[in-house]
Formats: sequence, C-alpha cells, structure tokens
Amino acid sequence: MTREKLQMSFFIGLLLATATIAFLIFLPYFDVLVVAAVLAIIFDPLYIKILTLSRKKEWLASLFTIFIIVLIVLIPLSLLGVLVWQEAAQFYGEFTQNNGQDGILIQFGEYLNAKLAMISPALSLNTEQIIRQTASWILENTGAIFSSVAQFVFGLFLTIITVFYLLKDSSRISHAVTRLSPLSDEHDAVLIKRFTTTVHSVVVGTLTVALIQGLLVAIGFSIFGVPRGLLWGAVAAIAALVPFIGTTIVVAPAVAYLFITGNIPAGIGLLIWGATAVGMIDNFLAPKLIERGIKIHPLLILFSVLGGLAFFGPIGFLAGPLILSLLFALLEMYQAKFVEV
Repeated sequence: MTREKLQMSFFIGLLLATATIAFLIFLPYFDVLVVAAVLAIIFDPLYIKILTLSRKKEWLASLFTIFIIVLIVLIPLSLLGVLVWQEAAQFYGEFTQNNGQDGILIQFGEYLNAKLAMISPALSLNTEQIIRQTASWILENTGAIFSSVAQFVFGLFLTIITVFYLLKDSSRISHAVTRLSPLSDEHDAVLIKRFTTTVHSVVVGTLTVALIQGLLVAIGFSIFGVPRGLLWGAVAAIAALVPFIGTTIVVAPAVAYLFITGNIPAGIGLLIWGATAVGMIDNFLAPKLIERGIKIHPLLILFSVLGGLAFFGPIGFLAGPLILSLLFALLEMYQAKFVEV
C-alpha cells in the first residue's frame, strides 16, 4: 500500500512538473494559439462546406479555407494596424515639432480654457501636456504591436500553420479533449459548445460591431474634414465597447470642434452621420450578429476586454471574454449539479 502511494505521488509530481515545463514552452506563443483557435472556430462551418465539395480531402479543404482567411481577414487587419500606427506616429510628431501651437486639439483646448475662465479664473487645462501624454501613450502602446516586423511576420506565419492543422484535425482534437477530460462527455460537450458560441458572439458579434463603428467614424471624420480620421476611428472602435457611451465620446468632441471653428455645415453633417450611420448600428446590426450567441452583459465584456489587455497584452481583447465565458459555463454546471432547486 505504501509503495502504491509512493508511485502515485511520484507520478503526480512528474506529471505536474512536465505540465509546467510544457506550459512555459508554449507560453511565448499564447497569442498565436488564441488567434488561431478563434479563427478556426469562426471558419469551421466554411471548412465543412469546402470539405464536402472537395470529396472529404481534409488538407485541400483546410488549404482553401486558409486562403480565404488570409484574403479577407489577416491582410486587411494587418494593413489597417500599420496605417493606424503611422497616424499615431504622425499625430505625436505634430506636438513634438514647433510645440504643436497650430494643432486642432490645441485650439480646442484654448477654447475650453476660455470658457472655464468665464466660470472661474482658477479653472484651466494644461492642454499641451495632456495631449503630449495622450499621444505618447497611444504611440507607445500601438507601436509595441508592430515594433518588430520580423516577429510579426513570423507570428502570422505560425498562426496560418496552426489554423491549417486545427481545421484539418478538428474532429480528432475534439475527440482527444473529450477522452482526456475527467468531466463527463455531456459536460465536455457543453463546455465546447459554450466556448464556440462565445467566439461567435464576442468576435463575430460585439467586436465586429465595434470595428464597423470605428470604421464608420473614420469615414465620417474624413468626409467632414476632421484630421487623423483613421486614428480616431481606432479609438472609437475601443470606445464602442463602453455601454451607453460608445462612439459618442469620440464623435461629440469632433462635432463640437467643427462648430467652434465655424464649420457649421460640416458639424451638422457629422452630427447626422454619427446619429445614423454609427448610432443605428447598435439597433440593427448588433442584434443580428449577437442574437444566436450567448448573452454577456456589455459591462462585463468591457471589463473582460480591458482586464484581458492588461493581463495578456494585445491578445487579451479575445482571451478576456473567452475566459469569462468559460467561467460562466462552469458556474452553470455547478449550479445544475450541486445547487438543485
């Protein structure tokens, strides 16, 4: 009996040590694995259709699916990220040369200072310092993603390879996970289904809506003459995740600036654009994209995205909501099994 306990203790210790080392080995590629898993889940229905047309040739179906992913997702997002980074760099440069005295935000800040002084002489804003700090933060955090072109290209290559094998071996991977899991097959199926619906709900739903709203803000700013439209569109895409506020926090100051500078027609046009093309997305497109997914409160999505970014880095905007959804699934299992009413 003592020998059996010793063997079991040794086995558990060896298993934990090996699992820890394996975790550390895969940790540098956590971003690649998360992005690849999300893409594989989203495009799995397309892969199944192509698989049927290719007479069950898994490698061929996976290859065609990869081509579509690269064409409609990876290339556009990569180019968009580079353009946003370039605008952030140019935006920062405007305030490091000639003190940015002619910048539109400086003019807007001076106008606010004048209005605040009418209320109380003690109220004032150090506009230039605020803008410098904000621009520096945007540049540093955006530039960190694209600081190494070689590393980015290598990660993209690994992502494509990973998605290829995840699609090609999806049924075998699912079977292996179910077989190795100590949970019942029923609970495993629930977790897998919950994880899949979360990807579709959060990525195809919430985050896609935010991305579209940010793109519409960028288009509106370009049409009505607000500089750095692409950069502010990226900021608006993040702001779109904030419940009850959304893109208004970006559009409203731009409309105010156009009115302040005397460009009344453009200000009215941007106001209408923000209320229709941007605001109506929440009422029409968002329900269509999210209606079949899980229902996560927008406030929880916001905190899961922000917390994920703080903990995991850029990939946290995906990892945060996915982990939150997994937690909810486990809590539901616990309630169904142990808290029967």
